[in-house]
Amino acid sequence: MKSLYLDPFSGVSGNMLLGTLFDLGLNFADFKQELAKLEITGYELTLTETTSSAIKGHLFEVTLSDEFKGHHADEGVGKIHHHGRNLSTIENIINNSSLSENIKKSACTVFEEIAKAEAHVHGKKIDEIHFHEVGAIDSIVDVVGFFIGLKLLKIEKVICGTLVDGSGTIKVAHGVMPVPVPAVMQMRMNSEVPFRQRADVLTELVTPTGFGIIKCITDVFGGIPGNLVVEQVGYGFGTRETGSLNALRGCLCNSLLSNQRVTQEQDQVVLMETNLDNITGEQLSDATQVLLEKGAKDVWTEPIIMKKGRPAYKLCLLAAPTKSEELVKILFAKTPSIGVRQQLMDRKIMQRSVKAVETKFGNIHVKYLSYDGFSKISLEHDELLDLARKNKMAVSELTNRIMEFVQNN
Repeated sequence: MKSLYLDPFSGVSGNMLLGTLFDLGLNFADFKQELAKLEITGYELTLTETTSSAIKGHLFEVTLSDEFKGHHADEGVGKIHHHGRNLSTIENIINNSSLSENIKKSACTVFEEIAKAEAHVHGKKIDEIHFHEVGAIDSIVDVVGFFIGLKLLKIEKVICGTLVDGSGTIKVAHGVMPVPVPAVMQMRMNSEVPFRQRADVLTELVTPTGFGIIKCITDVFGGIPGNLVVEQVGYGFGTRETGSLNALRGCLCNSLLSNQRVTQEQDQVVLMETNLDNITGEQLSDATQVLLEKGAKDVWTEPIIMKKGRPAYKLCLLAAPTKSEELVKILFAKTPSIGVRQQLMDRKIMQRSVKAVETKFGNIHVKYLSYDGFSKISLEHDELLDLARKNKMAVSELTNRIMEFVQNN
């Protein structure tokens, strides 16, 4: 499963999110083709590969057509918000398009989240106001575009770190507002989104559009889980001058720890074991999942008979020695265990590299394995199963066809 990890060390906005996806490989032409399904006009898209603080990334911008151009306090010349649309109008535009149902539902959820916050801030009902965060063309492009990007990149899960905002005040269409801006503060209520402010940056870093997307799409908050392998890193730049690097960092991650590149032929691992005679199947499954997420290389159970003939399980795992203390704490917290056995072992391993291969059946990760002159290739069963379903083929037949293709190319 492909995951997106977002590192909002300098805040988040709609254009920063899209700039990050483009830097991670989102195709601009494919994106525009999908976005055209909205059937809205009055804008042009610009994607620029550039550098900031000697870091390469992408800047994505929405430029309004002449009919919408003018001066706007918080955007500058040529970037005025269009106040003529409210939530129901935006939802009609999205729902009447030929976009996928999942994109429609996700985008409408974000707009509703922002709308509720803006309505509360202005002291009006949602259907009584026309507010720029929902009515703006660029907000529509940013929100809908982000979900288009997730679909095109085949991202199934989003993980996000702590959102970092600035402080002080900012000039907007309605006057001077405190940072975080009122709509963002409203959306933070009863929210689990981690948030902190930088006293040295006296401007807005987290926009309502950016916060709304993060709040509605993020599955997990925190650092990159130990079971994810980072395959690609990208940067999406913001347009504000903050005095430091103003970018959003994104990482494309694979949930298959076995896809991690291995260059050595020998290492050391810790074998950890604990006997459990009073655990349910649900608890055992939950503990196994958490251990894998926190970096265990492998986890398995063995049926055993303990004293007095009691049936039980032996929960076993392999991990890097540096992970042992963290995993012991998880075993004590997630299972009834009161003791864990540990044994340091030398391990012979095959060198491994992974390459995404495009076949007529679909893309698949191929593992190239070698040891002392011997080599072989391996495919992930979960990916094979998914492709077999899509191609209406038996897994065994598909495996043979893909193995033959890889070996001959």
